[in-house]
Amino acid sequence: MTESKPGASPPDLGVVDPMRIPGGAVARRAWEGLPNLARVFIVLAAADVVVRAFGLLDTNLGLLLGSPLTWFTAFFPHDALILLPALLVIRRPHALDSTPLVVRGAVLVALVQALDGPLRGLVSGGRVDPVLLPTVVSILGILLTAGGWWWMAQGMRWLNPVRPAETYAGLANLVGLGIAFAALVNLGLVLSRPAADVGNPTWTALLQLDSALFVVQSLAIAYLARVVVLGTGDPSRPTAATYLATAALTLFAIGSVLLLAVGAGAIWVVIGFVTGPVAMTGFVVAFGLGLADPSGTIEA
Repeated sequence: MTESKPGASPPDLGVVDPMRIPGGAVARRAWEGLPNLARVFIVLAAADVVVRAFGLLDTNLGLLLGSPLTWFTAFFPHDALILLPALLVIRRPHALDSTPLVVRGAVLVALVQALDGPLRGLVSGGRVDPVLLPTVVSILGILLTAGGWWWMAQGMRWLNPVRPAETYAGLANLVGLGIAFAALVNLGLVLSRPAADVGNPTWTALLQLDSALFVVQSLAIAYLARVVVLGTGDPSRPTAATYLATAALTLFAIGSVLLLAVGAGAIWVVIGFVTGPVAMTGFVVAFGLGLADPSGTIEA
């Protein structure tokens, strides 16, 4: 028999310390410190990954274990673009006040990225008309995305120096013209080829219009690219951001032109990968580094 010492408190057997996730408190505080707009698009990006991973609403993650490139392209630049508004307001909590057009354009682009696929899946599969509604959603997505890129370009234009360096002014023209040239050539190819007959004249015309309207989105990107490259070397903005954006958009323009010549082989796959998903992801990252920050500092 064990004697109990006077004054000793009995052991508390009824209470178990709750399991604590390492770093959970830090993550919670970081989440609570985020602007509301950032939280919305972080949740939206996470939901997008879940929806595509489970193939909901006729979506697809596009991840193939046997294809290493898809480990990147399954998420980038698609989810990076959804996170773009979050990057802007995390970098500058008052970005909606200081650069409203840039933020609103980014929100528009991000919403289309997140909702276009699920909406098309939601309205597809109709027995009477399986083409009309999904194609209309696709066309609206193209036009809204083009509007978002144009809105961002208008906002970025006001951040550029009055007299950009001549070297970068020339490069800006080349980058913008390269993307625009590739877009117009692709438009010509779409219009010159006979439309695929899908059994209904309205459906055939809609599908051809959908293919042709990609030129609007590409021209908007060309305009944004020219505006962004014009700001390279701006001393009032972070150097890393402006140079990364210029390098990414230059690669994107080079790829747009090179890929007009459709080729086979690993080299063309690498060119498409580097000048497409990698370049566009780099462009998004540049905004997180302060591309739309005229002061070059993080606001409190």
